[in-house]
Amino acid sequence: MHIRTKAPFQSSLSTISFFFLILTYLISSLSFGQVTYSKPVNYEDSLALAKELRAQGLDLIETMNYRESETVLLKAYEIVKQLKNPKLMGNIGNNLAECYSMTGRHQKAEDIYFEAFDLFSSINDTAAMAGILINLGDEYAKIGKLKMAIETELKAIRLKELNNDSRKLAFYYQKLGELFCEIDHVKWEEYAMKALALSRNPENTTWYATIAIYNDLGAIWSKKGNYKLAEMYYDTMYSLSKEAEYRKGIATANSERALMLHEQGRYEEALPLISEALEAIQDTDDKYNIVYKSTLKAMVLLKLNKPQEAIKLLQPAIKMAHDAHLLAEEMNAVKYLSEAYHANGQWKYAFEFHKKYTLLKDSLASVEIKNALYDLNARFETEKKQQTIDNLTELNRMHSKRTRLLVGLLSASVLILFLLGLIVSLRNRTIKQNRTLFEKEQKIMKLEHTRLSDEIDFKSRELAASTVHLINKNEVLNDLKKQLSTNTDSSNLKQVFRTIDQNINLDKDWQNFSRHFEEIHPNFFHRLKARFPGLTPNEERLCAYLRINLNSKELSLMLNITASAVDKSRNRLRKKLEILPTVNLNDFISKI
Repeated sequence: MHIRTKAPFQSSLSTISFFFLILTYLISSLSFGQVTYSKPVNYEDSLALAKELRAQGLDLIETMNYRESETVLLKAYEIVKQLKNPKLMGNIGNNLAECYSMTGRHQKAEDIYFEAFDLFSSINDTAAMAGILINLGDEYAKIGKLKMAIETELKAIRLKELNNDSRKLAFYYQKLGELFCEIDHVKWEEYAMKALALSRNPENTTWYATIAIYNDLGAIWSKKGNYKLAEMYYDTMYSLSKEAEYRKGIATANSERALMLHEQGRYEEALPLISEALEAIQDTDDKYNIVYKSTLKAMVLLKLNKPQEAIKLLQPAIKMAHDAHLLAEEMNAVKYLSEAYHANGQWKYAFEFHKKYTLLKDSLASVEIKNALYDLNARFETEKKQQTIDNLTELNRMHSKRTRLLVGLLSASVLILFLLGLIVSLRNRTIKQNRTLFEKEQKIMKLEHTRLSDEIDFKSRELAASTVHLINKNEVLNDLKKQLSTNTDSSNLKQVFRTIDQNINLDKDWQNFSRHFEEIHPNFFHRLKARFPGLTPNEERLCAYLRINLNSKELSLMLNITASAVDKSRNRLRKKLEILPTVNLNDFISKI
């Protein structure tokens, strides 16, 4: 079950003015229906009286007292008709149509909606025209003209969107989605979610539309079996309605929660909720809701094995639905009355009402078929006439444009072909130039690579030769020292040894080595000093020799120290470089 809301039109007047004007009106009126008036005091007073009467009628609609509201609104309508105010006449007509609709006088409601639409159309009030269309679509849905309902409400939405008017658009999508609740759940959910998204902006919705959106979302999730999420939406709907003392919203939230509990087999919990919902609207003129909630309560009573109570509820509900021309609701009530008689052992009545249910079902189907055929025929005739007019207009317009269009197309085609040819030519030329440039760059890079490789090889050979030269020189000098050490003339030998030692470690040799080394390993000493500033010159030399992978013997000759002294120098260097015993010293230095 879904809350039926109408597009709102509001007005107000001070209480003091109302009493004065209503007194004037009562003196001039003779009856509630057709009323005669003395000449109004002035236009403004009459207009104010009509607005106040309408406000009173709207209050009665909110409390679902549609018959009383109708009486008040008819008085307002007669006043406004004399004033020739089309906007206010349309607004009051919209409210009157709702009263007729909710009390089962659907043809009268439809006629009034068309009158209101014409009034708004005469002043080009597209927002009000869309409001009438959405309400008219709701009216079609009540009497089983579902296809017409969908098309009418789509027209309302298109009218809003064509005029870039998003005000209350959430209400329109909620109403449209409601039409799909029994025939296409995917569409229903799609429109409900669109309405929910639009309702985030207060300008795009109304309070009543927001309540209806929560009701729809609760029903959608209930049908999907997600009762927890459905209950959340129903609880929100109930809280908002309770806070605003909106009786219809409270009753609907309770009845929908009862239906959800019924679907879960929790009949004892469902009964108090549906009873409270029915009691809340029992004294109103809302026949649709009374029939719906009576039928739902009967369904719960049948599950609780209380067929007699169900029968008492359904009998007046069927009569009310029949009188109000609520075919779908009457069909459902008859169906459950048949089941109630069956459960009560009254087979004859059960059979009779089952036959009646079948007839109503077939009748409803035939009504839908007739309405569909009628709608298709009317639409075909309308579209045919419109198409003839459009064709004549189009022929006159196209005849003058065709030649220019052909010339324009031909010129554009030639220009496009020329531009395409030019673009292709330029592109091919660019590709060719880029390819030639790339090939030249590749050749240059290859030559540069060859030159650098040759230079590195030359420097490496130079460094190796320098190293070998130093090793050989130091080796020769050390051998000479050994030979001279056998000479007994120590006075002469000391001078010779000093000369040899000085020649072993000449700075010039080291500088020559360093120069060749730096060419092969650029910035090695700079990086070494930056990371380990505490190294001595001899330790820096040791690092350089280790970098070119000299062995212990070669190191002893280069440094002019013994093999054991080389090992000690290695160990001292390890400590200064803070190298773990497991790390290879040569590998560590090669990574500096």
